[in-house]
Amino acid sequence: MEREAAMISSGLIDPDRAATLLESRDPLLFSQRLLDAAHSVAGIEELFAYRSGDGAPQTLASSSDLDDVAERAEAYARRFHRSDPAVAARDAAAPGSGFLCRVPADAIELAAYRRLCFERPRFSEKICFGWRFADHSLVVTFYHRHSDAQVDIAQLGALAQLAITGLTGLARQLSDSAALVDRITRRLAAAHTVLTSRECQVCARTLAGHTARQIAVDLGLGHGTVLTYRQRAYQKLGVHKASDMLPALIA
Repeated sequence: MEREAAMISSGLIDPDRAATLLESRDPLLFSQRLLDAAHSVAGIEELFAYRSGDGAPQTLASSSDLDDVAERAEAYARRFHRSDPAVAARDAAAPGSGFLCRVPADAIELAAYRRLCFERPRFSEKICFGWRFADHSLVVTFYHRHSDAQVDIAQLGALAQLAITGLTGLARQLSDSAALVDRITRRLAAAHTVLTSRECQVCARTLAGHTARQIAVDLGLGHGTVLTYRQRAYQKLGVHKASDMLPALIA
């Protein structure tokens, strides 16, 4: 009697999809393409990727099929990361190695964290893949709602490997951009003392060439909120566009 061939996932990702993902240079486009791929291979409905070092996590990618993703990403980066069970897996990994951690909703002990990031969007689990470097880690976290879902970990892991490769380049790009934004923010604050800290942050990123949606992801704000901060700053300074602020910055 002939044996039936076992159907086992190869873990391979569509090469065209992989190439399209790695070609993405814009963080928002990268985030959306990564979510599309993760949804296709494993039914993932939200993702959050970040660089973790000595301080708070730096958001590198965030995308969701659901509302309020900016609120969840901002809350995690600002305070919930301290209560994340995945931190133990990250810290246990040796430099130059990867790690995987599956965290069910009921493993989140901090009630506010569990309520905002799991119960409200009805996520049953998050699956974290990461790579630990000598002085930091890159982590990609995938969320799904279905407690009985058989997630294809092989394919999701292959996708996470691609994502971490792409994020390595994005992290370098964002680091250079962050240094520029920091310089502009300090000059704006000195030249225009009437602006609030948040207005300076938004205007500095606008002057650095960031779109409103990129600024929203970076600062953990809603798109409309970014536009409101920017408009308030323009009104205070009596200008119509960000470039009108430049003379005071280069004087």
